[in-house]
Amino acid sequence: MAKPIEYGDLEFTRPAKQIKAANVPAVPQRIFDGMKQYEDAARGFDALGFERTVKDTDGREVPGGVIVSHRPADAQVTQLYRMPADPSSTQLNRLTYFDIGSGRTISEFSGINDEDWRGVRRRGGAIMVMDLTGNEHFQLWRYWEDSLADQVLPRVEGELDNSPGTGRIERLTHDDFRYGSVVISQSDKFMAFSSNKENNKDTLVYVTKLIDSNTGAKADASSFTLPSHLVAPSTGEGTTMYYPQSFSLDDKYLLLMRMYGTAYTALYAVDISGEEASPPRLIEFPGATEKTDDTAIRNVSFSRDANLPHLFYCTTTGYGDFRSIVTYDLDTGSVTHITTPSAGIQAIRPILWEIVNLKVTSDNITFTANVEGWTSLFVMPLSGSHKNTVIEVKVDWEGGWLTFQPNGLNNKPNEMTLQLASYLSRQRITYFNFIPLLANVNRDQNGYAYVLASVLPYAQAVPPIVPDEVAPKLIRYKSFDGLEIPAIYYHPAGQSRTPVVIHIHGGPESQATANYRMTTHSYLLNELKIAVIYPNVRGSSGYGKKYMAADDVLKREDSVKDIGALLDYITSNMQNELDSSCIAVSGGSYGGYMSLASLTHYSSKLACGIDNFGIVHWPSFLENTAAMRRAARRREYGDETIPEIREFLEKISPINNISKITVPLLITHGENDSRVTVHEAVNTYKALSKNVHTELILCEMEGHGYKQKSVIEFTNAAAILFLERFLLSKSNL
Repeated sequence: MAKPIEYGDLEFTRPAKQIKAANVPAVPQRIFDGMKQYEDAARGFDALGFERTVKDTDGREVPGGVIVSHRPADAQVTQLYRMPADPSSTQLNRLTYFDIGSGRTISEFSGINDEDWRGVRRRGGAIMVMDLTGNEHFQLWRYWEDSLADQVLPRVEGELDNSPGTGRIERLTHDDFRYGSVVISQSDKFMAFSSNKENNKDTLVYVTKLIDSNTGAKADASSFTLPSHLVAPSTGEGTTMYYPQSFSLDDKYLLLMRMYGTAYTALYAVDISGEEASPPRLIEFPGATEKTDDTAIRNVSFSRDANLPHLFYCTTTGYGDFRSIVTYDLDTGSVTHITTPSAGIQAIRPILWEIVNLKVTSDNITFTANVEGWTSLFVMPLSGSHKNTVIEVKVDWEGGWLTFQPNGLNNKPNEMTLQLASYLSRQRITYFNFIPLLANVNRDQNGYAYVLASVLPYAQAVPPIVPDEVAPKLIRYKSFDGLEIPAIYYHPAGQSRTPVVIHIHGGPESQATANYRMTTHSYLLNELKIAVIYPNVRGSSGYGKKYMAADDVLKREDSVKDIGALLDYITSNMQNELDSSCIAVSGGSYGGYMSLASLTHYSSKLACGIDNFGIVHWPSFLENTAAMRRAARRREYGDETIPEIREFLEKISPINNISKITVPLLITHGENDSRVTVHEAVNTYKALSKNVHTELILCEMEGHGYKQKSVIEFTNAAAILFLERFLLSKSNL
């Protein structure tokens, strides 16, 4: 972490809870009122997965529900809910009632069958990964309900106050390190997780027993620290980043991903069947066509088939530009290609797009493909008349971004939730069962199988829909070197030439999709009649690893030139739709850097800019970002300890080109941000405000992105007022 930043010399107002504002005018109530319907619609629902069906202390079966995250209108942060798996039910029961300071971001909720860590069985519930302040120092917590435990425990020291909820939440780790990547074994006997607790730098993997744990802890009020043993130690070679992926069915192997960077990950197997775990063994896929350090492996999951206990599924870029699905058998070393599209490789169904999600159950594998920012759903049965046939599931909806959660935990592998997000609705949850569709499998003109599917909505998990939402349009334009850049474009309905905001996503290894929208998106389109463009500049994911690597290190400003090319494209090709004299640029994180860099290069073509927790000085960002992240970020951005690289990073840093920014800027930043520390914002404000109108908003108890109701509402309203004053004011339309 960076040293505390002194900014006591700045004069702040306190216009909202958890907000410090400098040089920000009073925001009219009309903006807060006008944003309400859009902010309510943005509070979507996310299915974290199915709970385990377990038996209570009397032996009666208690069906597992669907765990849902959602921020209610009156809560400062997101809470958890349970709803029945049956879509005809309208129940939605709130599980958590904590607020900021006692619980904040829940990044994982991994359902378990039971554990005996305190000498008594606590059935059902989950292992939660949650931070408290926004600094992403996630801890492990045990969520359980007394009705499913052998014994009601007294209130545990350090237990969260979750009243009036029936669930209880016990802290399992008691330090300031980071924990996460929880994996439960298929046998329900073991749990693996990652942590940087050894030295605050290396992310290593640990295993603990769930059953027959013999921890020595008692069923009393004393605090309890989860015991575990290290199975993937530090390599001693720079920063080691291991993450557990999957246990084999027989608990012999644990698969680990070692991360070097977004584009380079390696896979290892650890034999955990003995008294001591074996050293991690590197898995090398036969016939791989790509360089090892250009290969990424993701979505790793062992088979659920007792006849193939050491076969696993994964996505890899080892055989081409896009991530495709293969299987690998640890016993034979053989590979089977499922979606690999490369010439000379026989795949079950080649798909020339990125596979972004993959889940394995006993009966099938389910996955999605990212087709230029829209997702397509596929299922491959592992038995029956359609065994090993990849079947596209064409869901009857408006199209957008789709994610899913199968109910494999409860032996219902063909039952799943689908989370649908589109221009019409932020994430809503629906029910889907694949089995009935197998009676009507069709073939397209290429001979590929598909089924038509309707889904059943969970009425209690549908956010309100804002009328007259604008559908996105995919556009492409040529950059300075001829590279084609895709972008998602929204234009206000019924308008001719309008102002436009160019909003650049973070990452940079991320993507503007049919689901990606800044928080003020609909207000800008519907109320201010401002168009919005989300470019996927070089370096974005979703278009293959060559495209994603096209901005690495010394090519960093080529992505900024992509924004310059977009400005020229608007002037030359979109004059009938957009007013090229009224363009703003905005972004968060790396997108914040892109916004600032665009302002240093193209202020004469821009009306104003917004920077949310952006990088302004590359060397200090790399020096101050969390130690566990630093090596991966250096691979992407360059190693500032190398003199010639540091010289380049200094040259392109916006803080060193601040005099080139000649238009107004709004800056927002979370005070507890451990990725891009708050000094980046403070230093920019102090340097720029001497000569250019600059506004600064610092958000208390916030990290890299905003989660609190008061912060979201104020930063949204302040951004709207800023654009009214400095973008719309230039428009003569």
